[in-house]
Amino acid sequence: MADTNGDAGDDLAAPRKLEDDEASSLRTALLGELLGPDADDAAREDASDLLDYAFAMIGNGKTVSYVVKELVDMGMEVCDDETAKRVGARLAEFFR
Repeated sequence: MADTNGDAGDDLAAPRKLEDDEASSLRTALLGELLGPDADDAAREDASDLLDYAFAMIGNGKTVSYVVKELVDMGMEVCDDETAKRVGARLAEFFR
């Protein structure tokens, strides 16, 4: 599902390589979208794996819509369609 509600940020990509502090800040924000307050260790590990993959895609210049589609296609419980859209919105906001 590549559609993130037709948001103008769908085609955004990182304008440059993220600095370490930027990547850390973004990772923290995205973890907040993926994990609820009662997340167990398995959910935290899944979220970390998804973010590793997302950051690899970001580093390779993939667009927000591409990242969202890939996260949904992973089919992991920690990231359903709605969660992936929230992650996409965070990415688009960060890249603006």
